[in-house]
Amino acid sequence: MGTKTLRIVHLDEQTGWRGGEQQASWLVQGLASRGHDAWLVGRRGSPFLTSQHGGARVTRVSLPLRGEFDLYSAWRLARLCAREHIDIIHAHSSHAHGIAVLAGRFLGGVAPKIIAARRVSFPPKGHRLNRWKYAQPDRIVCVSYRVAEVMREFGTLENRLTVVHSAVDLARVNVDPLSRAEMGVPEHVPLVVSAGALVGHKDHANLLDAFAAARKTIPDLWLVIAGGGPLRADLEKRAAQLGIANRVRFLGQRKDAPRVIRAGTVYVSSSWSEGLGTSILEALAAGTPVVATRAGGADEMVIPGRTGWLVPVRDPAALGKALVDCLQHRDEALKMAAEGRRLVEEEFTAPRMVERTLEVYAQLLKD
Repeated sequence: MGTKTLRIVHLDEQTGWRGGEQQASWLVQGLASRGHDAWLVGRRGSPFLTSQHGGARVTRVSLPLRGEFDLYSAWRLARLCAREHIDIIHAHSSHAHGIAVLAGRFLGGVAPKIIAARRVSFPPKGHRLNRWKYAQPDRIVCVSYRVAEVMREFGTLENRLTVVHSAVDLARVNVDPLSRAEMGVPEHVPLVVSAGALVGHKDHANLLDAFAAARKTIPDLWLVIAGGGPLRADLEKRAAQLGIANRVRFLGQRKDAPRVIRAGTVYVSSSWSEGLGTSILEALAAGTPVVATRAGGADEMVIPGRTGWLVPVRDPAALGKALVDCLQHRDEALKMAAEGRRLVEEEFTAPRMVERTLEVYAQLLKD
């Protein structure tokens, strides 16, 4: 946006490192490389503060950030913004959003523009305080059109909503696939892979049911699931009940999930709720054929007949049939996988995400 150097606070109160923090990190790095200054505000010792995001153009500030209506942290943030002449507060989580709004109230008419990221496809709780909170930001940046639709239904004004898709790091997926031996899977068998936390909305139970159905047509099929979480024991029990435990491998949490994705004959996303679905992006970027449920922004990436197979959520019969179709029509699957890779390169890279975010900033500062 011209030659003006922007001064931006990036606010995130999370103590862990998940997709939102990774997206924020790529944004900070991209902004720094374009000459903009960043203040990272987070909890002391959090990965958001300790990770490398952009060298000399990044200043780190620790605050308590105890809940979304922490008045002390909001007051400290307001003082920082006034002292450093901040142009924009970009809140990267729901609780950070609340603190940013309070800081703006402390600053009154001289407040920076406030942007809140929205990364999930379920609606906010409808109580009065939440409705006030979501009416305050100058812009809510949604990671998919589905998320924007949910916020519109919640009551957010159209002119406060913008879609900026999450990004994928192409270098992260350009890795060697994990060997079959490392996964405990025989060579030369068709392999379904999936990566994601073992939590309810990822719906791995649906995947297990679909896999069991697909094996009736493709008996030598195997399944590998990368991810940790509270439902592992339940899912292992379900696999045993379905009679497929000897064909399913649970790898646990993996930092090298792209290697698992690249090892698959087909990648499956079985969720019933997502914001966008960045694991799908990684599979498309890796050139692995994709079968996905229509959750969150999946249909913004998986285009039936062009980039993959898309089926209704919570429908194991449909998911199983799509798996069989993908595996039995290998040439078609590989053509769609190549088209999926091109789509990611054109629309879902980190530089593209940074440029679109800068466009949002420019529009806000012009208004």
